Amino acid sequence: MTENKKFELFGLLGLIGGIFFMIGDCMLYVYPERDADLNIDPIFAEMPVSRFTGSALMGVIGMGFMLFGFQSLYAMTKAVCDKKMQLFALFGGVGAAGTALAHFDLGSLLPLAYKGILESGGSIQLAESACGMISKWVTPLDILLIAFLYVQFIVLTYMILSGRAKISRWYFLLGPIGAVALGVFWKFLFSGTVIAGAWGSCESLGEGLMYLTAMIYWKKQKS
Repeated sequence: MTENKKFELFGLLGLIGGIFFMIGDCMLYVYPERDADLNIDPIFAEMPVSRFTGSALMGVIGMGFMLFGFQSLYAMTKAVCDKKMQLFALFGGVGAAGTALAHFDLGSLLPLAYKGILESGGSIQLAESACGMISKWVTPLDILLIAFLYVQFIVLTYMILSGRAKISRWYFLLGPIGAVALGVFWKFLFSGTVIAGAWGSCESLGEGLMYLTAMIYWKKQKS
């Protein structure tokens, strides 16, 4: 297998990783009466634990695939950028490696804590207060991991808009910005339905689409 073909495959695997994260998000947000805008939703008490543990598992699997995607994107960076940008891009690898933890913190941790407190005899007020404190404690780490993850998007945007990657500048939309725009449209279109909550998974789609762009870049290098 040639290097170009290998990194093309790695880009595809990264996209698959984003899809696993999407599935994990939908396990958290697509549920009757679930309000995707709430970090601490009373409906957690009714949702089965398997949804939260299953979502965490999707995050672990997704992370494994996204690490391949990072390699594809970093190789693209090495091919078209100088040493400083290559060094900056390495922070994206830290973010990709931390996606499973951030996904667990942002999605599964609070519901599991909420249910655990209630099923241990604690009150709703105690459960909400404890989850609020947990959220406060883990938020700085989650923000840092997300910032590292989005270094990849900054680097990719630079490569596209500067013309260094020699692909259409419209590929700039094939990433978090385009995916979030799709999510807002999805939320508006399906407002009031169970599947409206799936809009929250579009951010994960955007992360996977970064690697689709890398895959397309390496595919073009063969011609």
